[in-house]
Amino acid sequence: MVDWRDILKAQLFSTVCWYRNNKWMLITTFVWPYLMVGTIFGIGMALGSLEEYAERVGVVNPALYLLASSAVAMSSVYIMYSITGFVLENRWIGTLPYLLLSPAKTHTVIVFSSLPDALTSPVFTAIAIIPAAVYFEGFTGALRIFIVLLITILGMLPLMGLSVIMASTILFLKEESNIMGSVVPFILLVSGVYYPIEVLPRVLQVISQFVPVTYVVEATKIVSTYLTSEARMLMVALYMIGLLTVGYNLLATLAMTKVERAIKSKGAL
Repeated sequence: MVDWRDILKAQLFSTVCWYRNNKWMLITTFVWPYLMVGTIFGIGMALGSLEEYAERVGVVNPALYLLASSAVAMSSVYIMYSITGFVLENRWIGTLPYLLLSPAKTHTVIVFSSLPDALTSPVFTAIAIIPAAVYFEGFTGALRIFIVLLITILGMLPLMGLSVIMASTILFLKEESNIMGSVVPFILLVSGVYYPIEVLPRVLQVISQFVPVTYVVEATKIVSTYLTSEARMLMVALYMIGLLTVGYNLLATLAMTKVERAIKSKGAL
């Protein structure tokens, strides 16, 4: 009987082999946060003031905050694409029917097959920005980045459920990558990764309350570079991550179960 540990072990071996054979992609993973922040800094300094940005966002060090928020953004995107991409890739190569017919539940197969790839982004990105954190704040900066990594991994839990829901939609509608191409930029917009949620229209502010990345970003602000660290606000953010984890994963299980039944009844993907 195949269980989640067998699936996780097999995919972990596959991920290690992939990075071993694609060393330039590994190097790009470490360089990418600095490229993103450098671009944002360049545009920001040309069009505005870093001091005003720091005041509006509520951070002491905008460079360190942008590095941390970029890590959160990249990790969130990679988590969603790793799960939906796993479903799409297996459909394209013709192995998805075998996954649906495997002894393990489809939800379990999708999540634990995607988990190693989903974990690589937050871990590698955190390691990449630690030198910058040490440069700005010494050992304290490195410790804060480590805490941000833990919060990002915790934020993966509701994102996995949301991603499985997206994967179920892709399977049902056969829309391929068009859905994710629209959803991911929207999630980054309403989660306040680079700009305060308060500047968004009211309807988007309401939607942001149901986006897990919003609370990961809020917790990251508090831990990394917030002007006054408030433990109560941090606990609220962590509580909401836990609440959304239960909600999204419950919906994901129900959605995947119904889609799996519909697909098997039709006999086609």
